Amino acid sequence: MKSVVRTLAVLMLLGAAVSSTGCCTYWSDRHSDLKDAFDVGLTTSSKPGLSLYVGFLNVLSLGYSNVDGTIHGMAGRQTGAVPMRQDAYGFLLWGKERFGYGTFDAANPESPDAWGVGVIGLMQGPPPPSSQTINCPKMFHFGWIGVTLNCKFVQIADLMLGLFTLDIMGDDQGAAPSDEAQGD
Repeated sequence: MKSVVRTLAVLMLLGAAVSSTGCCTYWSDRHSDLKDAFDVGLTTSSKPGLSLYVGFLNVLSLGYSNVDGTIHGMAGRQTGAVPMRQDAYGFLLWGKERFGYGTFDAANPESPDAWGVGVIGLMQGPPPPSSQTINCPKMFHFGWIGVTLNCKFVQIADLMLGLFTLDIMGDDQGAAPSDEAQGD
């Protein structure tokens, strides 16, 4: 009987801890970190677009992407049907990327700001925003439909370290990263 009472007491304390604000904030932050770490989903567009683009850790890029539409999945800390702009080109050591998810100005073709990729592109600048540092985008879109997968390794590290309450990106407590507000 003592072990049953002890087990119930431990379960009640655990339940109280899990439902407390701090714990809920912790899991909410981990959920946000997960959404920061990947852009993944099916892409659709109302106008035909073309995307055959692959990047590797911001130091190599190859291909072309020019698609304004919607990503159905997860991108830019959002899930569901998220407005998107994928504008990129790469010639191995030199290129530019402009990825906007949800918060960019759709009426402005220069939104969000572009950044350099590839060894030469990184030297020319501007540098990638923190949310796109060390990413590996793979984008394929032909006509009106496609697929996107972008792994952002600094964001993955933020997710893993966040499990131990370390926040290297400074985006916990429900705040979006500073470059997210700029339309990234």
